[in-house]
Amino acid sequence: MAILREKVGLSNKDLKKLRSMRPGMPLDLQVKSPTGIKRVKTEFIGMDGTRCLIIKFPDEGKWGSLRDAIYTDNSMVVRYILEDETGEIVAFKVKVTLVLSKPGNYIFTTFPLSLQSHGLRAEERSQTQVPAALYGAESEAKLCEGVIHDLSNSGCRIGVSRGTQKNRMAPKTHVKIHVTNFEGETEAFSGTIMNAKSDELSHYYGIKFAESEAAVEALRKRLLLV
Repeated sequence: MAILREKVGLSNKDLKKLRSMRPGMPLDLQVKSPTGIKRVKTEFIGMDGTRCLIIKFPDEGKWGSLRDAIYTDNSMVVRYILEDETGEIVAFKVKVTLVLSKPGNYIFTTFPLSLQSHGLRAEERSQTQVPAALYGAESEAKLCEGVIHDLSNSGCRIGVSRGTQKNRMAPKTHVKIHVTNFEGETEAFSGTIMNAKSDELSHYYGIKFAESEAAVEALRKRLLLV
């Protein structure tokens, strides 16, 4: 898949994308061997600040021998999907600095110097900082307050501070989202939590709207005037 946007140097936004990587996250590695280019799957182990990345050596029982492609000083391209944040394929190039076989089969690499990204979503998404409150769809009890980080005609992503909500809500929870429009009026629309993720500071909920796209589009235009 073509990479549509390339950045030289790491911005704070790029660093946030890298720090969104979690142990166990699936990775796609592109490596070069004497017989050609290979694409294999593995998983992310962790990172040491901005000094190095640690990646699990791919299963050679599944992908075949890779020792002629993954070795110290050889380069490789790493790709992963940042679906819960911005709906992007993120790619970067690193150099292998060390390959361990004990206590586990791990690859240590340099820290990337630049990122490339390709948007996955075809629909328009607006980046926002609109305050919102979530209520139970049936009980109408207030569940939490948060911020809408991005908004489209079919759904949104809401971030809620872990300081105000200790336990993350489960997917398939039906909610009502209350927001205040440009005129100071409170509006509510219904939705279903489709995915729930967390980092050190916040819980993030991907919510699919129950209203028609036309109704949400009208609301979106009113909210973006804020």
